[in-house]
Amino acid sequence: MTSNSDQTIDPKWGEISPMHDPRILANFKARKTDILITTAPKAGTTWMQQILHQLKTGGDVNFDSIDNVIPWLEIQRKGKHWSEIIAYFDTIKNPRIFKTHCTYQQTPGVDFAKIILSSRDPRDACISFYHHTMNLTENACQMADIKSPKDFDEYFRSWMEFGTWYRNISSWWPHINKQNILWLRYEDMKADLEKSIDQILDFLDWKLDDTGRPKVLEYCSFQWMKANSDKFTHRDENGRLLFTPGSFIRKGSVGDYRSLMSKSQEKQILDRAYKILEPECLKFLGLV
Repeated sequence: MTSNSDQTIDPKWGEISPMHDPRILANFKARKTDILITTAPKAGTTWMQQILHQLKTGGDVNFDSIDNVIPWLEIQRKGKHWSEIIAYFDTIKNPRIFKTHCTYQQTPGVDFAKIILSSRDPRDACISFYHHTMNLTENACQMADIKSPKDFDEYFRSWMEFGTWYRNISSWWPHINKQNILWLRYEDMKADLEKSIDQILDFLDWKLDDTGRPKVLEYCSFQWMKANSDKFTHRDENGRLLFTPGSFIRKGSVGDYRSLMSKSQEKQILDRAYKILEPECLKFLGLV
């Protein structure tokens, strides 16, 4: 049982940190009409935010920040009590769309809300998060209480130790066949965005007319998002960018791990995946 107090929170919701507030998760009231984008970091989260916003609106570019139209569910907001954040969420009209990096166990409404999960090759996710970390501003590092690694090797050890990708994938895989869950692979989205969009439309029972389709495809393209990267870069409470200009939308490529990762590091990532994940999951992810 959860509590509305700041003191008593079921441990399943996780530990409090600048990027994760279990009090929000414990007290958030999910609706059947909610849509939750659920990913491990750097697995197409921002891309999926843009896709869903464009599908919902039929092609809207008049937003300052994607996080304003599709909020990050569990992150703390400086100067705001968790109850204020939930009160704001309650004012959002249906269908509400949120992003989260939570595991299955930590996701509110997981049994009835619509869940759209995207996964990415862990080697590419690792490399992408390295560049993500290195492009944080000094202000952002202070807010997240992190320090930039001195080199990739130091970062790699930390990434493996923290193990977010493994926790995320292993928690969701047993539920892949649930009717309220759609699991897309980043690599498939890159290969055929329009097919992935049609899968999302079918899953949500949404329609996209012939006028909106070309706009959605354009606005969800890497080229458009890169050219308008300020719309997708996280900001602090004062509106200041938390990443160096133009760096948040970087490459979005498949196989970029080869540019930086050693064979030994690649083997460590895959060996751990082979040890933790089921054979069918490895096959689905394209790791075997």
